[in-house]
Amino acid sequence: MSFGPEYIHGLQAALNKNFPWRVSKVEGGESWIALRVSGPENFGRKLDEKRNLDEKRNSEWFLLSWGSGSAGCCLVDAPSVDALKKYAPARSPLVEALKSRFLKGQILAARQLNFDRVLELEVVRFVAAGFGVRYFLVLEATEPTSNLVLLDAERRIEELARHVSPDHNRYRTLLPGHLYVPPPAFQGPLPSELESLSFEGLSKVKGIGRPLTRLIEAHWEDRAPDGWLSALRDLYRPDQTKTLTCQCTSKGYFTCFPGLFPEAKPVENTKGMEEKDTEGAWVASARQGVLFPLLARLRSRLLRDMDARVARAVKSKERHLEGLLKQLKNNAEAELFRRKGELLLANLAAIAPRANKAELREWGSGEVLEIELDPHLSPSRNAERYFKKYKKARVDPQKIQEEAASLRCAVEELQEQRDLLDSIEDPAKLEEAVQDVMDWVSLPAQKAKKDIRKDLRKDSKKDSGKARKGVRDIPPHLRFEVDGCVVLVGLSARGNRFVTFKQAAGDDLWLHARELPGAHVIVKGLKGREGAALAFAASLAAAHSRGKDALSVQVDCTERRHVRSVPGTVALVTYVDAETIRADPGYWKRFSELENSELESSD
Repeated sequence: MSFGPEYIHGLQAALNKNFPWRVSKVEGGESWIALRVSGPENFGRKLDEKRNLDEKRNSEWFLLSWGSGSAGCCLVDAPSVDALKKYAPARSPLVEALKSRFLKGQILAARQLNFDRVLELEVVRFVAAGFGVRYFLVLEATEPTSNLVLLDAERRIEELARHVSPDHNRYRTLLPGHLYVPPPAFQGPLPSELESLSFEGLSKVKGIGRPLTRLIEAHWEDRAPDGWLSALRDLYRPDQTKTLTCQCTSKGYFTCFPGLFPEAKPVENTKGMEEKDTEGAWVASARQGVLFPLLARLRSRLLRDMDARVARAVKSKERHLEGLLKQLKNNAEAELFRRKGELLLANLAAIAPRANKAELREWGSGEVLEIELDPHLSPSRNAERYFKKYKKARVDPQKIQEEAASLRCAVEELQEQRDLLDSIEDPAKLEEAVQDVMDWVSLPAQKAKKDIRKDLRKDSKKDSGKARKGVRDIPPHLRFEVDGCVVLVGLSARGNRFVTFKQAAGDDLWLHARELPGAHVIVKGLKGREGAALAFAASLAAAHSRGKDALSVQVDCTERRHVRSVPGTVALVTYVDAETIRADPGYWKRFSELENSELESSD
């Protein structure tokens, strides 16, 4: 993702119409900074208690990123910042520098430098008797060498995200204590300085990104040269945010233009630019190029860590399964091991020292057995070795087969976790579900089985002991209230077990994508097998399954009383008396009552 200089100019104009902003908190990670901001209406207010907590939870944050593929700025909500902060691998030194200088300060203005992808914020912090200390924060969204630079009032660098020494850049040095020098300015006329525009001169226009230039060149024949020149002039007019369409190309380039290019799609939150909060929508729309890539990297990191943990657990169970199969194979040879051991004891004197094998005849049957020997052991020790094999191989074949089947189910269940987690879009819920899976696979096998039996008990008494350290009491799940019914969705194997066997009554409806890994969905309070709540729940079951990207998914629906747990697993089940219905995975998002539905984790 990258922003064009014309888009940065629009962001500057939109920000200036919303300033001043008061900065009340600073957070940050390895490649991003977030400032909690509030408008002039909140200046001087001292919020407290519940109102303070609610306003902080719903407050807006100004996010600035210099990471590869996410360089830019936008407005985000508090849950998004919490998700980024929780799994930030490291914190830039810039975070502490901004905390000491920006807290209780005000962002007064934004300026685009040299009509480039460089945005400068002017910040003032009042220290005493109206005396203010002025700072500048410069965001260089110049992929792939993006940077964030803190300057003092004399424009000297105080701290920055990426240091650039003279050995790496002869044009400018970016180190603390040096005067700040912006990136080299593009040499060319602005659209407003042109009297005419030609195809050959298009690439020489200042303030226009190269991807936008290529788009115009591809559609040059669609307009007259004067029409293109008028459109380019519109990019830098004072009221441009009300007349331009923010759009993103298929290659991730964000631009704005009077009209939508066929290769681009409108950016979220920029439709209806005539609405009251046009500028706020413009700033918020940049989330798609800044916040979304950061969250995608967070999601990738979470799933990668979980995949590694699950892979180790699967490998361990597969090794256990191989041992069981080997034990089952040896069971068929158990009697042969006993016969060989007895033959060795009966013929100790007939066996040559350090022999590799011996051929001995059984007294009763007359059969000659060829016996492999360890030349480093005496004949009696070799006999003892065969008796140990015999003792180890004497097992109940049926019990071994049942345990092997249980292990296969456990491996299948572990491998299905990724499909379930892939369907979770909420970063906070994803983190909760991933942590739950990692807690689960980290438990020793015997303790995990004990926990399964404990959770499946129908005893309503609460456990008096303390909760296990690091393991959540309530497994991750979603709760919706739709059309007078409660809909529960498991977000992990233990979440599935929780909603199915701990929350659901026998006559509640249970739904699951047919023959696909996915979430267990429970509908409580629905009479019969039809209605808006059932369609909503079926859509949730489809959306939280491997078929989430399909146009429609078959979903099985039955009463909870007809669902049985597979022994040795957490949430694998068998069920009967099911009715199959077709569900659209996207229907639940479009549901007319979704905005009034309660989405929360049940106690």
